[in-house]
Amino acid sequence: MKILFKHIKSRVLAGLVFLVPLFAIILILQKLWNFLSGSGHYIAKLLGLKPVLGSSAIPVITTLLLLILLYLFGWLVKFRSLNKTKDWIETKVLQYIPGYLTYKAQISDKLGPRADTRQPVWVTTPSGKRPGLLIAEQGQQAIIFFPNSPDSNNGQVFVVSIQQVTKMDVDASNFIKSLQKFGKDLLIERSQS
Repeated sequence: MKILFKHIKSRVLAGLVFLVPLFAIILILQKLWNFLSGSGHYIAKLLGLKPVLGSSAIPVITTLLLLILLYLFGWLVKFRSLNKTKDWIETKVLQYIPGYLTYKAQISDKLGPRADTRQPVWVTTPSGKRPGLLIAEQGQQAIIFFPNSPDSNNGQVFVVSIQQVTKMDVDASNFIKSLQKFGKDLLIERSQS
């Protein structure tokens, strides 16, 4: 019975951690929708769209207003000072929302996938070789990100000696795909010094 209760408790907490950022986004969009629906009602009345579109006039206009607003903010992102403000808000406030940074990374990957330039490596440890991604080299040390398997968006960062690092002959996207399959197709013979 204790095991069942522990299992249910862990699943409920995992679901909560998953849903909190989702609810935050939904609440923000709902507030934005409510704010814009008044303007949508006014514009539909002003343009005489209610007789043409019927009861769907206000939602259609509100949707268009929301898309225009998002488009305009997409343009505002190009300004450096606004980006600094957005970055400040993310680092000082939003990082404390559970899962926000993970969701942000996933959404960024879906919207505009960039080439992953990180170098897959094998790192020699006392317990054996461990796969990781080379983030930076600084003198005789290297910063390595060790992704979890199968959730490669999470992991640990370590600083190791450069002599412990062996570069792999595989690109980062295939490396990540292999880790998501618990290391399948990730052969040590692929490595090169």
